[in-house]
Amino acid sequence: MYKVDIAAKHLQKLTPKTFAEMGLLERFDVQDWIVSRPDILDEELLILAKEYILPSGIRIDVLALDKAANIVVVELKRGASGSDLEWQAIKYASYCSNFVPADIFEIFASYLKTDADDARLKIEEFIDRELDSLNQKQRIILVAREFHSDVVSAVLWLRDYDVDLKCIRLGAYTDNDGDLFLNPEVIIPLPEAKDYIERREAKQKETGRPLRGSFSLEKGDFQPEELRGHLKESLARQSDLTPRLVAFLELLLSEDRVFGREEIKRGLFAGGVGSDVGQAGRFLSNLSQFLTKNSNPHLRQVVEFHTGGEHGEMKDNYHIPAQYRQLVADVVHEWQARQGRKNAAPEHG
Repeated sequence: MYKVDIAAKHLQKLTPKTFAEMGLLERFDVQDWIVSRPDILDEELLILAKEYILPSGIRIDVLALDKAANIVVVELKRGASGSDLEWQAIKYASYCSNFVPADIFEIFASYLKTDADDARLKIEEFIDRELDSLNQKQRIILVAREFHSDVVSAVLWLRDYDVDLKCIRLGAYTDNDGDLFLNPEVIIPLPEAKDYIERREAKQKETGRPLRGSFSLEKGDFQPEELRGHLKESLARQSDLTPRLVAFLELLLSEDRVFGREEIKRGLFAGGVGSDVGQAGRFLSNLSQFLTKNSNPHLRQVVEFHTGGEHGEMKDNYHIPAQYRQLVADVVHEWQARQGRKNAAPEHG
């Protein structure tokens, strides 16, 4: 991220910081920022409570209401998310699902230090629904500096089962004067996936059943080192698919352009994948299915392709964007080097 001096036509690169490095606290700093400006979460929210204590003694970081009268549980992490952030939030949301309107009025009144009637009027003015629609649905917003891959995988899977989860990465940067800048980024669902999500929801309503499964087109939004780690994990899989995936990536790296499906089939066969072009095409279908698994948003981040947007539809026009080509090439070369060492003949003295 850069700070721009328009008059001097000068760019100053901002320095990434962790909140811990700056002595900032999740509860008393990040939480207060969100409460004071909830639009940092990329939507209009009414804060109902901060540090709301459940009967079990655990605390909900922030409890809010959206314009559609849904309860929103906001769970914060000052640093990386850890691997169980989504489970904590699900427990909190499940408890909140039992709130009736009177409960919500009391919670909000306590937060405002007013009476329930005043709280009810403020809620009525805020929402775009009738009061009897309060809390028909519960939503979760997770906020962290970085998200553990286990959390990303779980969130994408839960969204397929109609659990409304949103992930926001909250980056912190400082300039040369020590001023702090915040960069909130919605990483799930990515804005680029909006059209796909809308088509998917329309299809779900049309068929009258949820389109569940492991299929996803949502891309990851990982930082370079985290992305590198996920790619290495994918190439560490002990599977016949792995060398085919490497051959596929090598082909896409050979030129910085879009590769059509038929071209890739022929290229894979020429590279030793498959006994004929037809079998290479079947292997490409397996690779395409692997790309669209819920658990592989990192692969969709580095490999672009065209599709109709539904499970089973043909993929075509594959391409590795310029900003990821060197990173992918480095990971592929590391994999090849490891394979070379494994296959090297033992030395004899």
